[in-house]
Amino acid sequence: MTSEQSSSQSFLERECALLHQRRQTLLDVNRPHATADQHARANLTARERIALLFDEDTFVELAPLGHHQNGNELLHGLSEEAMAGDGIVVGYGQVRGRIVCCAAYDFTVLGGSMGTVNDAKMSRVRKMALEYGYPLVFFLEGGGGRVQERMGAKAAKGHDRFYDLALMSGWVPIVGAVMGPCFAGHANLAACSDYVPMRKGASMGMAGPRLVEAAIGEKTTPEQLGGSTLHTTITGMADEELESEEAIITQIKDFLSFLPSNAQQYPLERSHDQSLAMPDSVLRCIPDSSYQSYDMREVINLIVDHDFFFELKPTFARNIITAFAYINGYPVGVIASNPAVLAGMLDSNASDKIAHFISMCDAFNVPLLFLVDVPGYMVGAKTERSGIVRHAMKPLYELGQATVPRMTVIIRKAYGLAYHAMGAAEFEPDLIVAWPCAEISSMGPEGAVNIIYGKQANDSPDAKAFKQQQVAHFRELTRPLHAAQEVRIDDVIDPRETRSLLANVLATVWRQPRITRARPPKKHGISPV
Repeated sequence: MTSEQSSSQSFLERECALLHQRRQTLLDVNRPHATADQHARANLTARERIALLFDEDTFVELAPLGHHQNGNELLHGLSEEAMAGDGIVVGYGQVRGRIVCCAAYDFTVLGGSMGTVNDAKMSRVRKMALEYGYPLVFFLEGGGGRVQERMGAKAAKGHDRFYDLALMSGWVPIVGAVMGPCFAGHANLAACSDYVPMRKGASMGMAGPRLVEAAIGEKTTPEQLGGSTLHTTITGMADEELESEEAIITQIKDFLSFLPSNAQQYPLERSHDQSLAMPDSVLRCIPDSSYQSYDMREVINLIVDHDFFFELKPTFARNIITAFAYINGYPVGVIASNPAVLAGMLDSNASDKIAHFISMCDAFNVPLLFLVDVPGYMVGAKTERSGIVRHAMKPLYELGQATVPRMTVIIRKAYGLAYHAMGAAEFEPDLIVAWPCAEISSMGPEGAVNIIYGKQANDSPDAKAFKQQQVAHFRELTRPLHAAQEVRIDDVIDPRETRSLLANVLATVWRQPRITRARPPKKHGISPV
């Protein structure tokens, strides 16, 4: 703009020109070095992630002019590019037609660290999600708080993000997508999230390698501390490891599509053209021998609607399957045994996985479907050291708190405490039925014979024959017909009837208020964590 042009403009025209000029400095195209560095790591920029998540031309950025205030001498002299937006882009828009709030940490600005202005921007969008009841998505990449701005006693009260997130839990869906290095405060946000997809090669932990070495002298790498494979298979901190950021963003959209915007709403129903009839092939899914494994996903695929299946934590605690699905257009949260892993026995990790999923489904009004083939809980010294007695109570606690419709189908084994964790009759499901091959008991026949007849069998002339006779007797007692005759379950059904029966139950109880058992006048229960 020439001086002659400037003098011919009004004050407001000049100020608007300066405003647009400042806004342009925030865009990726005008930050080529920062964008190139991010792309060199095979990562997208914060704004590129936002562009992929939101429907075109719907994103409204909040506080775009939020800027580091240069109040700390350790940050003096940084360029405009190095401080753009103070390391975060926040706002809201439509994702597949629904309003969603988002905070995308910008790793190209001070490593995406959490500074004062950065916190204020994140607070702005976080409180909007809390107050209006919109889902909140975090794109996480950074090493936590900006130490240059955190040192000193003023850290006694610097932000209220964790209080807000505690209030938001169970009110709106929260997604924490781990896109790169994610330590300290950034990892804490992931831990507060309902769904945590993680890019392959990303890392997450309480502290980064430099702080770990300074604190305890341990030299390590981000991958060793908390790589994506570790968190999706061992700790369960992340739900899924994905090859690309584009795949992560697609998964985020799919995850949100199975849930309502907040706890006062219901998930969307879906139209479909699939028959309720199940094929005869379902009768061949279950092996003749109760000792033989099989993949429960084959059974699930015959029960739920095609093309609407979203599994959470598929590589963590693989002895249990947790997934969102639809049956005749009605949403369900499926919790299913997986006999292909550990014979379907439950352990501490499986218990935590079940409990978290029950809690999420109950919070967001998603009916629960249990598909049961569980021979019991793992036992032994190693198992006890994992705290299994306490962990085993978590699913039972969440079932006792849940108010959504519940349906239980006993496919094969339903033994002991593990059966109770899988939607037992005591938790008053709206439907509890068994297939004819089911076995229901306080424990397996073999274990019962060893406990009851151990000494007697050893004294018998033919111990093996004696044990086989008693096992056969106890196995007969486990047949589901006995439970149905005493009205301890609702029915024994032909497996081919399963889908149509579940659809009819859902049509009856979906969105219907239910008068539950009277509860004592307490504030809340105390989870066995």
